[in-house]
Amino acid sequence: MTYKRYAGWLFPLVLALALGGLSAWLDRISTVTVEEAALNPNEPQYAMEGISGSRFDRQGALQDRLDAEAAWQFPQSKEVVFRRPLLQVYAQGEKAYQVGSEEARYDTGSRKILFEKQVVLDKEAAAGKPAGRLATDSLSVDTVSKTAAAPGFVRFDYGQSHGTAEGMTYDYNQGLLRLPSRVKATVYEPKNP
Repeated sequence: MTYKRYAGWLFPLVLALALGGLSAWLDRISTVTVEEAALNPNEPQYAMEGISGSRFDRQGALQDRLDAEAAWQFPQSKEVVFRRPLLQVYAQGEKAYQVGSEEARYDTGSRKILFEKQVVLDKEAAAGKPAGRLATDSLSVDTVSKTAAAPGFVRFDYGQSHGTAEGMTYDYNQGLLRLPSRVKATVYEPKNP
């Protein structure tokens, strides 16, 4: 009689213990241990050669295109470094201007590019306005607001006009070039018909 009394609750207890043990064993053998390897902060996390990238607006028109010989990004950095980049910016499907240099740094958060070493900005002729060219050692370009700024010495050509200045800002949307100091220029006023 004692055997029947214990058999009613012994079987569920043994089954629960066996299933609990099996569950613990399966959990242990199916757990994957992932160890993160610390990356060397002095070596690039990503490196690419011969790159080309384009960005389009909501209507599918080309907004800007960036080509470079090489690019790399270091661990835990929002900055991508480019060797010999060429940025081309478009407005209404037409090339508005392009900037090239020996080196550039692109901040993925702010979408600003700092061009360095032998920087040349070429503005296309458009809407009756002549083409322009600006050369400097350092130029910051904001691809969102389509503005550019150079803190140091700049050399410029605009149509037949040319000159030099210490620093400049350029706003493509307003078509406005500002030369804040030490400007030496020869300015040719186009004749109005």
